[in-house]
Amino acid sequence: QADCKLPHHYSGRHPVKLIHPNPRSVVASPVFISLEGGEGAGKSTQAALLVRRLQDAGIRATLVHEPGTTVLGEYLRNYLKSDRPLSRESELLLFEAARAQLVTEIIQPSLTRGITVVADRFEASSVAYQGYGRRINVDTIHRLNDFAAQGRLPDFTLLLDIGPEEGLRRTGNPQLTLDLETPDLETSEPSGAANPVRQDVAGTRRFEDQPLNFHTRVRDGFLRLARSSPERWVIVDASRSADEVRDEIWSHVSARLGLPTGEQRPPEQDDTSEDPAASHLETNQPLL
Repeated sequence: QADCKLPHHYSGRHPVKLIHPNPRSVVASPVFISLEGGEGAGKSTQAALLVRRLQDAGIRATLVHEPGTTVLGEYLRNYLKSDRPLSRESELLLFEAARAQLVTEIIQPSLTRGITVVADRFEASSVAYQGYGRRINVDTIHRLNDFAAQGRLPDFTLLLDIGPEEGLRRTGNPQLTLDLETPDLETSEPSGAANPVRQDVAGTRRFEDQPLNFHTRVRDGFLRLARSSPERWVIVDASRSADEVRDEIWSHVSARLGLPTGEQRPPEQDDTSEDPAASHLETNQPLL
């Protein structure tokens, strides 16, 4: 059995190589789970840990990142994470294009084949970042999200909530006190533990380097979404240690899926033949 522990700030964006311990899932139907939150909340870490824990419980599961995972998604991610000029409208549409490809190529085929999907961000990030953060009309974003995702929303969303000051501190942001922005353009809405600093490659901080009040609006957007749909969303305090967050996430997921809270470790079985994301492990090379 391969070691399932990952660094607390795992930031890999390619799908992990899947080990399906039990070819027959203990859950009757596959589910689509998304993890959302602001910068420094630890989504990538927790998404990867959740996939491994689901697999240990005998559930076939795959991890996807947005934007990313598909060849097109990685191509667009490289541009979105660069410091090249990009209008807020173009930014939104690039995210939607990556999402449409991800749903068509990975998410829907996985669910059809009985594989549970865990997404490191999905449609709610566009509402929070481009809607509340960039102040694009939220109703427009909802329509684009519905079109790109073909109406397929996550069955269950975990919001890793953290104050923007603490989240930006984790990312090593030097602009915590910068509060200058361009004027509002358009909006349909009114406006504890030690963790290592995340290291980002220079020129890949399009959102991290935004002023503090941008991130405050993003957090407000996520919280509004979560509180408007409590049957689908769960808010998790991400300011705690990664282990504490991991355990709370598992308590919520296992309860939703009717699983025991204790971790199971069936015999190892290396099987990637049915996982659409596995075929992209070698093909997601940067194109820009």
